[in-house]
Amino acid sequence: MKDSRVQTQSALIRQGAKMPEVLKRFLLNDIIEFGTYGISVLDILLIVPIVFADFALFRAVNRILKKRRLLEKTLVKTLAKVFRWILHFLAFIGVMSVLGVKIENIFDFIYEVLNFKLFTIAETHISLLTVIIMIVVIWVSAKLSKVVRNYFDKSVFPRFNIEEGLRFSLSKFAGYLVIAIGVIIALQGFGIKLSALAVFAGVLGVGIGFGMQSITANIVSGIVILFERPIKEGDMVRLSNTIGQVLKINLRSSIIRTIYNEHLIVPNSDFINGVVENMSWGDIRLRLSVKVGVSYGTDPLLVQRALIEAANKTANVMNIPEPMVLFRDFGESSLNFELLAWIENPTERFTTESSIRFTIVQIFREYGITIPFPQQDVYIKTMPHES
Repeated sequence: MKDSRVQTQSALIRQGAKMPEVLKRFLLNDIIEFGTYGISVLDILLIVPIVFADFALFRAVNRILKKRRLLEKTLVKTLAKVFRWILHFLAFIGVMSVLGVKIENIFDFIYEVLNFKLFTIAETHISLLTVIIMIVVIWVSAKLSKVVRNYFDKSVFPRFNIEEGLRFSLSKFAGYLVIAIGVIIALQGFGIKLSALAVFAGVLGVGIGFGMQSITANIVSGIVILFERPIKEGDMVRLSNTIGQVLKINLRSSIIRTIYNEHLIVPNSDFINGVVENMSWGDIRLRLSVKVGVSYGTDPLLVQRALIEAANKTANVMNIPEPMVLFRDFGESSLNFELLAWIENPTERFTTESSIRFTIVQIFREYGITIPFPQQDVYIKTMPHES
């Protein structure tokens, strides 16, 4: 097979322009060998136009159908798919012809390609087929882990009245355990001993030492969060100046939806190493603080009554605990007060604070209370004598 292909390629070169013998050998020399089959530089130069023509022709036809809006019709859409597969099949036959593979030997060629040895780990040969099946096994394990998690969440945990946060941790752990078991079974099934992975463990250790410290720290932090459960999915948290709800806790990072409906991807190490306020830890209620200053000479008790009234007239403000007013300070230009009120949902913080301020302005006008601006009085004791 290889000899006939080489003879065909040599004849093709002889029919063309004359070229140095070194260039001929470069073009005809196999750079990859799959058993009795090989791929030379000339093969690649001939295969590339075939593959390019395959995709270019289909894209051109697809573009024409889109412009004429023919793809909206079910029949045309089905015919376009059939045409695409016919093009791919013809391109595949063309590639096989370039490689000198006869139709009856196609499956033999595919077998040789799949069993091509990529590398060796501790005397264990890793082929392309091994890698493909490993990927399939990991994918199936991931899907199976979701099934296991759903089964535990819906059938097992409710029977034992397990707390929601603990459910989440156990469910995550069960999912990761299924994936790990699937990988181990796949490795053992292909004869890859776990001791053979010691080489990769050493390389991984070097990688962690140089560039993977943060990734490793985040993964370890994710495991700590799953078992210690300082936060759980659904909790309202304050991280620095950000308030949001924890939507999902992954192994490396977590997803938080802020009160502005923004989605933040936060590394898990931030929850372990930093200061995080969990607003849902026993009580999700949030206390608001609205500060305001009034002119000197205003009755403080009247200000107190007006602020309490403003809080009671604002939606979302709780009656219990009752709103409270603090006389904070004697400012340079004003008497400074602070209104403290409670809300049930922290996501309503900013809208409620804004509503309270609108109401305060309205009620202050009704009571004749003035909100001053900074001012400075200048007293002149003597006037200079005119000369």
